[in-house]
Amino acid sequence: GKRIYHASIGTVYTPLDSELLGGVTDALLGKNLLDATKGERVFQVVDADSLEIIKTLDLEADLEAAGYGNLSTAVRPMAHTADERYFYFQLSFLHGFIEYDMEEQKVLRLAELPDLTGPLVTRETYVNDSAHHGIALSADDSTFCVAGTMSDYVALVDRDDFSYELKTGIGEKPYWVTTSKDGDHCYVSWSGTDQMSVFNYTSGQEVARVDVGDHPQRIREGSVPQDWVEDQGSLFLP
Repeated sequence: GKRIYHASIGTVYTPLDSELLGGVTDALLGKNLLDATKGERVFQVVDADSLEIIKTLDLEADLEAAGYGNLSTAVRPMAHTADERYFYFQLSFLHGFIEYDMEEQKVLRLAELPDLTGPLVTRETYVNDSAHHGIALSADDSTFCVAGTMSDYVALVDRDDFSYELKTGIGEKPYWVTTSKDGDHCYVSWSGTDQMSVFNYTSGQEVARVDVGDHPQRIREGSVPQDWVEDQGSLFLP
């Protein structure tokens, strides 16, 4: 509770998003040459008591130094190890995430995950510029649960070597991931099909699926009185 990790993503929709302007460079570089028109994108570490900025990262320079200068600097959802040294940033238009060493202040690795969008999906149809939007880490820092938003999958990714297992055919537009309090499961919202799923990090299996309201996004774990849910039966799949 001592620090706030704050990311800004700039303006997600601009008239310059057009494929006419960005299509060729997107295909070759993964980044629109007019990306700078989306405004200031920063990542900051902030003191939770005083709200003073402790650190501001220059992600553009750090990505360039690591050989990933084609990537956007807009940080989407993030996850970090328990010691808060290694951070994992999802970036605008990136099917995957980067590994960042907060102590050394440098990008270490790029995890590339499948792009299943198909040839007819254009840059401006990406939901708020997000290819993937949702990432969480298991309690033992070994496994990521990733929402492949534009590709309609969940990926369970090994932190050591970034090998992965895809979960497809479950729902549409996964848009957030949260690790359970016990650290053994991840919750995934399916914004396109109005459900949420629970996956077990160890087995990789979906152990529950729940119908919810329209267009679910953020998920937080909480508790409610038992008599609120006692007539609902078990949520877990056989």
